[in-house]
Amino acid sequence: MRLLHTTERQTGNFAILEFTDDSIPRYSILSHTWEGGEKKDGYTKLQRCCHLAKAEGFDYVWIDSCSINSMYRWYQEAEMCYVYLADVPSRNSFAESRWFTREWTLQELIVPRKLKFLDEEWTELGSKAELQQAISEYDYLECFISTRVEDRACSLGIFGVNIPLIYGERETAFIRLQEAIMRISDDHSLFAWKSPDSRDSHNIVRFNPFDPFNTPFTATNTGINLKVRFMGIGPRGLGLVILHCKEAGEEDRMIALYVRDSKFLTMERFRRVHSEEFKQLDPRKFRTSQYPMREMSIQAGRLTWHRESKDRRNYDSIPPEIYSDATLVALMDFGASSTLLQAAERGLEDRVWLLLTRTDIDCDQRDPGGQAPLILAIEEGHDTISKILASQRNVNLESRDDGGRTPLRWAAQTGNEPIIKMLVEKSVAIDDSNWKGLTPLAIASSNGHEGTVRVLLQKGAVTESQDKEDRTPLLHAVWKGHGPTVKALLQDSAITEAQDKGDLTPLLNAAWEGYDLIIKALLQNGAVTATKDKEGRTPLICAA
Repeated sequence: MRLLHTTERQTGNFAILEFTDDSIPRYSILSHTWEGGEKKDGYTKLQRCCHLAKAEGFDYVWIDSCSINSMYRWYQEAEMCYVYLADVPSRNSFAESRWFTREWTLQELIVPRKLKFLDEEWTELGSKAELQQAISEYDYLECFISTRVEDRACSLGIFGVNIPLIYGERETAFIRLQEAIMRISDDHSLFAWKSPDSRDSHNIVRFNPFDPFNTPFTATNTGINLKVRFMGIGPRGLGLVILHCKEAGEEDRMIALYVRDSKFLTMERFRRVHSEEFKQLDPRKFRTSQYPMREMSIQAGRLTWHRESKDRRNYDSIPPEIYSDATLVALMDFGASSTLLQAAERGLEDRVWLLLTRTDIDCDQRDPGGQAPLILAIEEGHDTISKILASQRNVNLESRDDGGRTPLRWAAQTGNEPIIKMLVEKSVAIDDSNWKGLTPLAIASSNGHEGTVRVLLQKGAVTESQDKEDRTPLLHAVWKGHGPTVKALLQDSAITEAQDKGDLTPLLNAAWEGYDLIIKALLQNGAVTATKDKEGRTPLICAA
């Protein structure tokens, strides 16, 4: 590897030094675009890069003027990548830079561990993390500008393969790229494409994968989003992704990959496990409701040159616990109508998750008291099950039991802050009231759940809502003597002079009950001492 020493010689140039693989020092690297007149301006660019790298403690820097071989690896092993945007005068025009349209820069964006963007004056615009929003809105593959078709294939070192650059072969470069990928990967998504190009009609790989023709998958920063048949087969979110393909000679059995639900068992994000083999699944053995089509995101990693820890263990190679066919049928309990209700009430997380993988399960079935599985889970304090249920699109987050209580009101009554946050973030009605006119905030205030009250206030709950007795949440908190809750409401500017139907204000109520600390808090927040109740009594008289 050849690197530039960042110390400028007296002659005005920089030394180029060559290192073997086992002696490569710390270095930074430059990413930029080639422009007209680069011979003159190129040296200035090189000089500015060296000065910046030296100022940040780097003795060496790599610039593509040194060498263009193995660029992916050089960017991956650099400790800092400087992206110089010669056509960007300020952060406002960041996303308009031609740097984002060059085929080579995609890997230079993705690969480095640390990356800084610099404007035309070499002033820092921000890091990759700081500019993530602007970067994520850019469609790189659709906007690539390339004078050579072959460059687009050979620039994709992000797949962990290297292929020689052969100008003149045009789209054949993509065939070689995909053949190279197949040598190191058994990912069937490589073959999942559609194209109107007649040259592709009999090929398993396509001429140009950049053509956006009805691609069935979407790559995001969390994984590959796809719609595929899924079936639950084990505890802790273990299931099978059933691919639409078979091995030769296996006419009735589909290839299925082992995956595990990786985020709170919500069936939103999965990762592959037991990857050294896959299952040959005969769908005819199971009910169609057990393996429905499901939209999901499956974790996607990439090959890396980074050094791994010597203590790293491959836990995915441990055979997962898989239910036998008989156990699976028993857990599914297809003939029973209240299976999900019982599992939610008893806190059986694995069974609840397994039941929800079916399409014929009623997620809003009710018990004799009109309580749905979500309400039962919240009432019993089963937070994980509550999150599993609330994440399902077919679960009604506003369901009411026979007492008119919603999941949010149950969470407010039990003081369950995590569930309150989750439900509010899913846009449930935060100020919905029951038949007594009590909102979740009033219920939490009456029960003295200070943390829950603060969460609801933070999410915008109305502090001056009144029940059928005209009591506000503050009046409820004072009435029950919940000092910390009273302070939380006062900190959110709750009105101290609200009166119920008996003309009692919070101060009058506190005086009657002898809540000295609450009286002090109310007075500090401007409570009026001359207010009278229906009998003409002031707070002082009530306290006497």
